[in-house]
Amino acid sequence: MNPSVFGHALVHVPPVARELTGSWLRRVALAYGLPTQDLVRGVLSGSQTVRVTGTPNTALEAYLNAPARAFLAGFTNIPLPRLHELLPGLGPTHPRLSDDNGPQAAWYCPARAWVTACPPCTGRAWSPRRPVLVYPGEVGHICRRHRRWLLADERRAVSVPLGTLPEVLAAHRDHVALSRLPGAAGAVFLASAVVWSWQAQRWQGDRLWSQRTSALASLAGCSTAGAAAHALIAYPETIKVAGLLSSHVWQQRLRETASRHGPGAAQAQALGDVGHRVGRPWLADWLTARTRTRRLDKGEYDPLLWWLRRLTHPNVPLGGELWYVPTGLDRPVEYGDRLSFLTDARVRSVIDDARSASLTGGWEPVPLRPLSPG
Repeated sequence: MNPSVFGHALVHVPPVARELTGSWLRRVALAYGLPTQDLVRGVLSGSQTVRVTGTPNTALEAYLNAPARAFLAGFTNIPLPRLHELLPGLGPTHPRLSDDNGPQAAWYCPARAWVTACPPCTGRAWSPRRPVLVYPGEVGHICRRHRRWLLADERRAVSVPLGTLPEVLAAHRDHVALSRLPGAAGAVFLASAVVWSWQAQRWQGDRLWSQRTSALASLAGCSTAGAAAHALIAYPETIKVAGLLSSHVWQQRLRETASRHGPGAAQAQALGDVGHRVGRPWLADWLTARTRTRRLDKGEYDPLLWWLRRLTHPNVPLGGELWYVPTGLDRPVEYGDRLSFLTDARVRSVIDDARSASLTGGWEPVPLRPLSPG
């Protein structure tokens, strides 16, 4: 491909901020009537033939090695650091690629959650034939300007209107403010694990979650069982818990209580504070009763109590390590794994229903893992 042709294409089809590289290449190819694979080979072919693994039909994201990224920057006349800002998946080199032996490209599944961008916000980049796919990051899963929760579907732009769910929009405002603090992502994930532990215990008749589940099912056009495992359902409680967990003042109060009156007093204080924060003042008594009546299996812990023990233990360093959640305490990543806890219906049919409504993908809290055991 002539470099000037692709440079001309870039002027009319620029990448959207945080767009998947594969999404952008597909949109450029569509605008100029080219097969995406031909576009990739034409742009990246220099003195050596480019090696391309996979196809746009089998995976959504395009990964390039260092020589291929250099070719792309040269063709677009955009400095490579700027391309990295716009296309987070562009680098560094994917583990299954090598920077040796000339330019290489590969089509693989995105390594992170992605959503379809808000069409009004993407302006001329939006097309009903080829939606813009973006990585939402920590807080980009909600468009507050147009009051929508963005979903994931490579075929069409999909989202959930939040006009009837003001508490979700309010939670997002708090989430944006929280995201500016150190350790926010870890606090949100730990909070999601805490709230998930409540969901997994099948709180029967919880009015707020039932109302949100019914609202989401109606807005998305699926069954209430299919909507029950979506992150939106417990999002307000997750962000409220995250805000409390990340409060250094609250952490210090708990440490002082544990030092003066013992861990049991700190636990009672923590459960009471969390219950009031999420609007369930009965939570402390309910969790305490469950702990007394239900024998936990070896290695099984309540995420909140596990975190509290770490917080108040004199030999556990604080800072980033406070948010490492061990496997087994975290929130299940797969939609189907969560559904298996929340429905008595046939999980496969419910998953199919949720998938048809584009509810099985999109934003999820990202876990932090310890660098070493313990």
